[in-house]
Amino acid sequence: MKKIIPISKPEIGEKEKKNVLKCLKSGWISGAIPYGGYIAKFEKSFTNYLGGGYAVAVSNGTVAIQLALKTFGIGPGDEVIVPDITFAATINAVINSGITPVLVDIERDTWTIDSEEIKKAITKRTKAIIPVHLYGQPAKIDEIKKIAKKYKIKVIEDCAESLGATYKGRKVGLDSDCSTFSFFTNKLVTTGEGGMLVFKNYKIANYAKLLRNQGRIYNKPFWHDYSGFNFKMTNIQAAIGLAQMSKIKKFLSRRKKIFKFYNNLFKKNGKIYFLPSNNWSENSYWYYTVLIDGIDKNHKEKLMKRMKIAGIETRPGFYPLHSMKPYAKYGGKSYNISNYFAKNSISLPIFSSLKKTEQEYIAKIFLKEIKKLNLK
Repeated sequence: MKKIIPISKPEIGEKEKKNVLKCLKSGWISGAIPYGGYIAKFEKSFTNYLGGGYAVAVSNGTVAIQLALKTFGIGPGDEVIVPDITFAATINAVINSGITPVLVDIERDTWTIDSEEIKKAITKRTKAIIPVHLYGQPAKIDEIKKIAKKYKIKVIEDCAESLGATYKGRKVGLDSDCSTFSFFTNKLVTTGEGGMLVFKNYKIANYAKLLRNQGRIYNKPFWHDYSGFNFKMTNIQAAIGLAQMSKIKKFLSRRKKIFKFYNNLFKKNGKIYFLPSNNWSENSYWYYTVLIDGIDKNHKEKLMKRMKIAGIETRPGFYPLHSMKPYAKYGGKSYNISNYFAKNSISLPIFSSLKKTEQEYIAKIFLKEIKKLNLK
């Protein structure tokens, strides 16, 4: 059987293994606070990298959004605005909090939530906007913040795919009331599973820390001041994350080079359109995703099948949320850009240890198979 080049692969080295071994020997492997030590160190390293904020480590990126909503007192009867194109974790966290999501279209020049559509979707019940920095491309957060300020609603940034991205020279994650991150295995920094919230306000962050640990206070065992969750990150996960954070610049640099390599080979093909780029942001180089003009569902399925036969894993772009049964009732009338994106998008393998020979092979097969489709 031909070896498959995966769409993504984590890079785990000796530093991660050493930290995990120390953690195991210490006996503190769970997320019990304040024991263990690696959780607090990981949180601190994360905010040091971003340049500010107050971090709260949790078990995954989905519950990070759910915890943010709970912390801000957003719940049943409220509405939260969500982009139609995003991984379903964004909307699942809203629904599982008893909140009504309101789906709006994305814009063509950033692939992120459309500010004009946000304005149309706001009602008296709207309590928050969750902009998603899709495929590592920053949303126009300043515009979104102005809208939120006018209507006195919260902004919770979904940064699951955008760690390392910059917006107007600032690292993504510090511009809103709260930002959330994911450390799933396909992310720039991984802990296997895991997530992080970053708050602007110290007191609110501490409240979130109590909620993540069943609402318990630290100095009085089994006493609960709040009804909370078990959303804790384990000490083992944090041990891996701390080691990963020390390599983040290297990971970003390697991915950026791979993006440039692909772009240079694909730019001569008039059917391929790249991730948005502009002079006010820089991508996080998460998934290498392109649009192929003129492709349809059958073409894309055929292309992905042929790539797999050649030993290359690919992924379709995210499907519009409104097109899927669990979320259809939260949709509106028109999602032209979301539909176009879903129809035409495809992702190729991208991870920091991807070899140059593998990059060359992927690009060669991709261009050859696109040519075979005879797109008009």
